[in-house]
Amino acid sequence: MKRLSVIIYIAVIPSLVMVIPSCSVQPCYEETDPVLHTVLLVSGTGEAAKADSLRVYTYRETDTLRFINLKGVSSFSVPLDPASDESEFLITLNGITDTALIRYSRKPHLVSPECGYTIISELTGLKTTHNIIDTLIIENKFVNLDGQKNLHLFY
Repeated sequence: MKRLSVIIYIAVIPSLVMVIPSCSVQPCYEETDPVLHTVLLVSGTGEAAKADSLRVYTYRETDTLRFINLKGVSSFSVPLDPASDESEFLITLNGITDTALIRYSRKPHLVSPECGYTIISELTGLKTTHNIIDTLIIENKFVNLDGQKNLHLFY
């Protein structure tokens, strides 16, 4: 019996030595929140535009989120709702408000073992009111961690 416990002890100790260091927590240094990048452009010419003022809000069941409240900007970035297949944004450009409804499909994406998973999205449709927004065009349909422009907003 004593011999059996020695054999178990000899088998368990090396296993623990190999497993315990692999469970150490490493810090996450990578970006884990994909955002929708939008560039503001002048209708008709397609030149870069700077909004005198820009505010972007969204409403969710639990609260209202304010993403942007800036002056003199030519682009903005907002996160999509990871719990839904659509996000609705209230975009106020130079004091005039429009609503943009963005539809997308979601997929889990492993960032790294240290950072875990995030949700990346593929844009599938857009709908806007046309108070100041003339056109909203998809340039890059994949909203992921690469930082590329996704939408062109003409006003």
